[in-house]
Amino acid sequence: MRCLKSSRSDLIRRILLTIDKHPSSIYDILYSLSNFSDPKRTRLPKLLKSMENENLVKSALQPGPLGPYRRIYEPGPEAEEYLFYNLQCSMETLLHFYDAYRQSNDGSESNDEGNLKIPSKDGKILFAAFPQANVRDLDEIRTHSFNRNIEISIIGTDDILSKSGIEYNVVGDKLTNIETAANTFSEIHLRGTPPLESLSVAMVECKRVLSRNGVLRIEVPFVFFNEVDKSTLEGFIRETIINKFPELGLVDGNEVVRIIEENFSKHGRIETKQGLVYFWAVKS
Repeated sequence: MRCLKSSRSDLIRRILLTIDKHPSSIYDILYSLSNFSDPKRTRLPKLLKSMENENLVKSALQPGPLGPYRRIYEPGPEAEEYLFYNLQCSMETLLHFYDAYRQSNDGSESNDEGNLKIPSKDGKILFAAFPQANVRDLDEIRTHSFNRNIEISIIGTDDILSKSGIEYNVVGDKLTNIETAANTFSEIHLRGTPPLESLSVAMVECKRVLSRNGVLRIEVPFVFFNEVDKSTLEGFIRETIINKFPELGLVDGNEVVRIIEENFSKHGRIETKQGLVYFWAVKS
């Protein structure tokens, strides 16, 4: 399907990709954009001028192959940052559609959280989500608060909960520094994990504030355990998301297991057919 109309941001991205490895004239750029729709060919000169003002491109007059001088465009000082942001958006979109794809593959799960044989424990429960809570987390908290005899505390911003009518407490903004006494919570529910560099400290804190036999539950939507060739597309996606965009939530499951093992003697994990992974641990 050919795109007949392109947004300004899409055209900027495509221009930068065109001139990134091969500085080009306006005519080279125009003919390289096969989906560019502008019968009067007036949009591109104005756009390039605007991009130059924004330091996305820079240009200079250079002699052409047949003699006349031509204005040649190449990436400007802000081009890399612009493309970097677009890469982040693309990776986020990729994960979104992957999540929708795996949810569309119905079928009985090989296991689920209920098969852990770990009873839910009423009392005080701590919720935290990374990078931030969303509507799905709100639904989970609402379900727990309506169906169980619990008190809810959260870590981080309470924007999504503030108008929900649910009673809760905020016990700090970082999982590495939970602002409550030891042995406070019967359960801790995490969606995703904090950045890997702070995960060890976060697990120590979770253990500190869990009561005896308290349960830690971690749901991770994007996790991998097997090694891949870094030169492959899968390897590129993994390395890029983990190293450049950790806020998108892709984690190395083996590292999570290792850090949990350092703090809890009783622990395990469940992988569903939909690709979700649940880590759990019990404080002895």
